[in-house]
Amino acid sequence: MKGADYSRQFAGTVFPRLGAQDHTHYEPSDFGYVAYEARGYAIRGGNHLSGTHITGATKANSVVDKNQRGWDHENLYLVGGGSMPIIGTANVTLTLAAMCFRSSRDILKYLH
Repeated sequence: MKGADYSRQFAGTVFPRLGAQDHTHYEPSDFGYVAYEARGYAIRGGNHLSGTHITGATKANSVVDKNQRGWDHENLYLVGGGSMPIIGTANVTLTLAAMCFRSSRDILKYLH
């Protein structure tokens, strides 16, 4: 809940800077409603697929490196949510996009 609360506070800082309006509103009658630090949330679970292989520093403890490049085949990249061992408080989209950008930079380096 601390993570969800922090995310909400962070959104409250970022949205005005972007000129975006926050229409988030939860009612106690909402499915998954919970109150934390005097704010209401609807916690329904991630429902995002991730975590089918391990990212790590060596072949001995993982399937891919930090660039999502497979250890066993130098031209195999397992790009996607499979490299995420867990899901935090929100959608995986931004984290996944960052991981894919990192992978694409490495792929381009590999091709040149």
